[in-house]
Amino acid sequence: MTNPQPQAPEHAWQSLTPVRDVFAALAQELERARSLGLHVEGAICAMAVRSAINGGVVGELQHLDAVLQHIAALRDFVAELARQNSVAAGAVAVASALDRVTLGEVRARLGGRDFDGDATDENWETS
Repeated sequence: MTNPQPQAPEHAWQSLTPVRDVFAALAQELERARSLGLHVEGAICAMAVRSAINGGVVGELQHLDAVLQHIAALRDFVAELARQNSVAAGAVAVASALDRVTLGEVRARLGGRDFDGDATDENWETS
C-alpha cells in the first residue's frame, strides 16, 4: 500500500515568475540564513570563552562552521544561476512551492513581496 503524494492546493491563478528572480530570491534567503548562523556561532564562541568550556565541546562548533560554509556555497551557486539566466530563460509558477514554506517572512520575500515586519527574523511563525 503506497501513500499518495501530498497534493498542493489548487490555485485559481498561477502567476509566472522569471527563473532568474526565483534564483535571486533564493540566494538572498540563503545569505540571510548564513548571516543568522554567523551570529549564533559568534554568541556560542563568546559564551565558551567566558565559561571556559571544554575544548572538545568548542571543537563541535566546526560542524556549525561546515553548515555555514555549505549554505554559502549554495548561495553562490544559486546567485550565479540567477546571473546567467536571461529574460528568455523562462518562468515558473511558484505559488504551490510557496505554500510549502512555513516561515511567513521567507514566504513573502520568496514570493517577491517585501515583508513589513522587523528584519531580525524573530517573528518566525507562519503568517
